[in-house]
Amino acid sequence: MKTAEAIDFVKAIAPRRAFAMHDAQLNDRGLNSVNGWFAEAIATDYRYLRPGASA
Repeated sequence: MKTAEAIDFVKAIAPRRAFAMHDAQLNDRGLNSVNGWFAEAIATDYRYLRPGASA
């Protein structure tokens, strides 16, 4: 899935909260970019959870 498709999906379902849950293919630079795009683009409480963290 492309990042833009993921953002569009989250916008379409409009959850109260959204959490990233699969980032194994991203290095730190890419992860920071994706998290920034999600935080800016969606009107919901977006949080990145590090592996092993819980909501």
